Amino acid sequence: MVFFYQFMLGLFASIFVAAAAFVFQWLTISGALAAILCGTLVIGFGPWYSIFLIGFFFASSGIIGLLKKMRRQPELAVLAKGARRDAKQVFANIAPSIFALLLAFWTKEPLFLWGFVAGIASCTADTWGSEIGVLSPSPPRHLLTGKKLPPGLSGGVSWLGTAASLAGSLAITGLFAAALWLNGKPFSLDLWLTLTALGFCGSLLDSLLGAAIQVRYQCPVCHQYTEKKVHHDVATKQVSGLSFVTNEGVNLLTSIVIVFVSVLLTGSFFK
Repeated sequence: MVFFYQFMLGLFASIFVAAAAFVFQWLTISGALAAILCGTLVIGFGPWYSIFLIGFFFASSGIIGLLKKMRRQPELAVLAKGARRDAKQVFANIAPSIFALLLAFWTKEPLFLWGFVAGIASCTADTWGSEIGVLSPSPPRHLLTGKKLPPGLSGGVSWLGTAASLAGSLAITGLFAAALWLNGKPFSLDLWLTLTALGFCGSLLDSLLGAAIQVRYQCPVCHQYTEKKVHHDVATKQVSGLSFVTNEGVNLLTSIVIVFVSVLLTGSFFK
């Protein structure tokens, strides 16, 4: 019965939060429905503090998005989708982490909970790095070639974005450490550093995969690189990457790798 009430609490709380995110234009309708499902699972099956990690990820992403609306957004000209997250983007970012959380519930093994934390830290690091990095006064550089890229294009890195990525990972792992401390549970410095490093590395891996295998097009009109198949109402030409690897695919692959590596590392050294 307690589990039923916890599950229903997760459902109603998720509906409220997703509705607010939709009103503030942080999520599309499909994104809001995906967030309801994810939030319900997190509250229903995770420890009490797990929803705060997910909530912080979405809230911080939304707040940064609102701040960006106060300025021009040239990066939207190269992105395949707008600033609002849809269901594919939501699931690509946090589905592997939620799967790890479900495994933690079923197996009672803490290493899966740590995988969940590392996955959310990676998503937050990548989002902060991408969203704040476009504000860099200097253009981002291609991670592999060093060439200048349009702001917001996958595979580019900047010092501001890199610093923001580290801050995002630190924020999530810091919240997790604080929650464990409030719960009276031990949390080693080595584990905290490991999870923080994994979150930060997730952002770098996302940029690496974005530079190496994500599909990229070029507009025949303005010759700008873009993730869109149509630019200036003209079909763009694929110039690099694999045609079936989109930004969502890169996000999903990165999340899977970080969660998996986290489970392996923490299971080997912190059990």
